[in-house]
Amino acid sequence: MSTDVYVKLAEYINMAPVGAPMSDKLIDILKILFTPEEADLAQNIPFLNTDLPTLTEQTGMDEERLKEMLIRMAKKGTVFMNEKGKFRLLPSMVGFFETPFWPGTRSDTTDRLADLWVEYIGEEYGKEIAGRETPLVRVVPVQESIESGATVTPPEKLDDLMNQVDYFAVAHCPCRLMARYTDREHCDHDTENCFHFGSMAKYMVTQGMARELTREETKELLKKAHDDGLVHMADNYAGRISTLCSCCSDCCIWMRAKKELGLSNSHVNSNFIMEVSTDDCTGCGACVDRCPVDAIVMLDTAAVDETRCIGCGVCHPTCPTGAVRLVPRSETHEIPRIEEFVQRLMSEKGL
Repeated sequence: MSTDVYVKLAEYINMAPVGAPMSDKLIDILKILFTPEEADLAQNIPFLNTDLPTLTEQTGMDEERLKEMLIRMAKKGTVFMNEKGKFRLLPSMVGFFETPFWPGTRSDTTDRLADLWVEYIGEEYGKEIAGRETPLVRVVPVQESIESGATVTPPEKLDDLMNQVDYFAVAHCPCRLMARYTDREHCDHDTENCFHFGSMAKYMVTQGMARELTREETKELLKKAHDDGLVHMADNYAGRISTLCSCCSDCCIWMRAKKELGLSNSHVNSNFIMEVSTDDCTGCGACVDRCPVDAIVMLDTAAVDETRCIGCGVCHPTCPTGAVRLVPRSETHEIPRIEEFVQRLMSEKGL
């Protein structure tokens, strides 16, 4: 099989704001996900939603044949299709990195893809998605863990984020499944905690990649994930988000990139930091065991390493005396609006 069509597709995919640098591993991934005919077509599909007549004109294909291919590719997870019949090529993330794993069904294909992705992340892809000047994701603190009276802006209120979206779905965590399929070090947490909202969520449910939830069901699952010790990470922009993951340090691509690849800017910490009431701390060590980034040590009482704390609040639920809480950092950052966020990503890619 000639690789020329896949090399051209790889070059095109890398032009997206979140790209995929050239690699033999990437070519092998694309050969699994795209037939040669689909790879040739994909190079002519924009990354923005486009209607069928426009795509027919751009590709020169018969409209019915084109529609048939696009629907098949949407089912495979390489093309996005919305309820209005518009299509766009999915980038690597959020896109074909995740789509084969979202249903949670293991197969020879998911095993092959998991091996390739793990190796590719250790090469160039890890830098693409976690070594950026503008991180793609940010830590969202759980409000119950924040000191009473502290100012919390709407983008950092989980309930506010959930109240801004109108369609909810949950899929299986690709990071957690890839770790398990490759027998890497992994956690034993549930895998069905990759949350998506709006049009992406509708696409996922329609294509059998996720299940629809109500707003209340979503909040309940998020609370359970937090109680289980998982860290909430969302799109790194203010306003209506599309994705929120419940992450662990054993499997999460963002946390592993920081720990194993030394990519310190893989995600944005929250504007809060853990503080200990030494009068209330009994030295039980529950917070030490819970911390996903090893930011807490036990001296006479618990103490936090401020350079490591990500401000997630995972330490809070199991503290028997309420001695740990999140307080505002001395230096905070503003969460960008989506327009500014996208512009930053495009500028970094030279687009």
